[in-house]
Amino acid sequence: EYVASQFAAAGLEPVLEDEDGNPTFFQGVPFARTKYSENFNFNITIDGQKNPLQHHKDFKVMMGNNHNHDKAELVWVGYGINEPNYKWNDLEGLELQGKVAVCLIGAPMKKGKPILPEEVHNKYNSRRGIYTKLFNGLFRTGIVAVILVDPDGSGAIDFNSLTSELSQERFAYKGSSRRGGRGSFPSIYVAQPEALEGILVDSKGKALIPVDKALKGYQTGLLPNTVLTSGIEIEKEDIQPSNNVIGIVRGTDPVLKDEYIVVGAHLDHVRPQQGQVCNGADDNASGSSGVMEIAEAMALNPGKRSVVFITYTAEEMGLIGSRHFIGSDLFPQDQLKFNVNMDMIGRSSPKNEETRAHYVVTNKRYVEELESFIGELNTGVTDFPLIFDNDQDSPGGSDHQSFISEDIPAFFFFSGVHPDLHRPTDDADKIDYAKAEQICKLGYLITNKLANVDQVPSFMVGSK
Repeated sequence: EYVASQFAAAGLEPVLEDEDGNPTFFQGVPFARTKYSENFNFNITIDGQKNPLQHHKDFKVMMGNNHNHDKAELVWVGYGINEPNYKWNDLEGLELQGKVAVCLIGAPMKKGKPILPEEVHNKYNSRRGIYTKLFNGLFRTGIVAVILVDPDGSGAIDFNSLTSELSQERFAYKGSSRRGGRGSFPSIYVAQPEALEGILVDSKGKALIPVDKALKGYQTGLLPNTVLTSGIEIEKEDIQPSNNVIGIVRGTDPVLKDEYIVVGAHLDHVRPQQGQVCNGADDNASGSSGVMEIAEAMALNPGKRSVVFITYTAEEMGLIGSRHFIGSDLFPQDQLKFNVNMDMIGRSSPKNEETRAHYVVTNKRYVEELESFIGELNTGVTDFPLIFDNDQDSPGGSDHQSFISEDIPAFFFFSGVHPDLHRPTDDADKIDYAKAEQICKLGYLITNKLANVDQVPSFMVGSK
């Protein structure tokens, strides 16, 4: 309601209607408060022989809402790493659409030493590395679930201390699953090493693929006649909508006004921890404030193209609000020309505290062109350097990825990982307000430029 009031005060137009046909800034995103039973059926079946796994004892839920799988085929993907520059691609030749990936935690080793260069090895051999291989690799293949395993205990997850995210009551997205907006990301399960006996070996002790090679990441492939059938009973479900907040500054050009630049940030944050509210001053009150500031500036000086301003719900649950926006066809997808994403603009990571450097994070295919484009606009704006980074190295992604997955160029401003991230200590007194102000100015210059150029660049490497 606060964002909507600021959009209205700035002169933005609403683009939606409520149930009574009145203009509104709110786009309903359907969720359900779902109460599950305690009975979670989870069966790996090989050649008709059922191997039931017990929730909490044999496996735990790390992420995801859809736990109903009907004979979904299992594929062994090794470490799930694709690093073509180093001649390592676990996903090569695998058909993963609609299947369950069984994936090793960590990165490949040989005789106790990393096979990949140290920098690449460290990128994957951490909890953050798990999200890197999932968000930037496996999740783009069409899989429905991932079973993570750590046979030698050297990975970044201690099974015993891991809390299963499947509580008896939780919220689940109930919207459209088309266009890659799967409602949530594929479900992620973490299994005990002992569970591998019922995944790689059949009831007669026959290995489905060479086990030694598989556990070292040297062997991948479909596990023959091996399927996952699982489900959990829903005892009660009540629909409870959340909202994206959307306003528009209409373009002035009779033709270009039907093309759109999108400036967005996510409003939501994580749940309380041990009774303490996580205020999320940097993540992402700072970015949401930035959207409102740029909206006010653009409304005073509209460009040739229309600019859509949006604050998303449920980013922390899997980019759900931004995926819902793109999938809703509120604007023709081919007319969405660029996305500026403001996700944390008010802090610096510990290693950048002296310089106050800030990250500009995008997909690797856009890094070079965006660095040149933004660099030219940044003359005299920020008194700190910008670090242009590949989103394969970002921790779990942000809403810009919903656009990039649809081949819409995008980037996000990012403070970097700091000790208060997703903690109750991310408070307003720690914000570097001068820094946030400069990023807003730069964000406005970028938006204004894109709204007025004759043609929005593709920003693909070599596109000039």
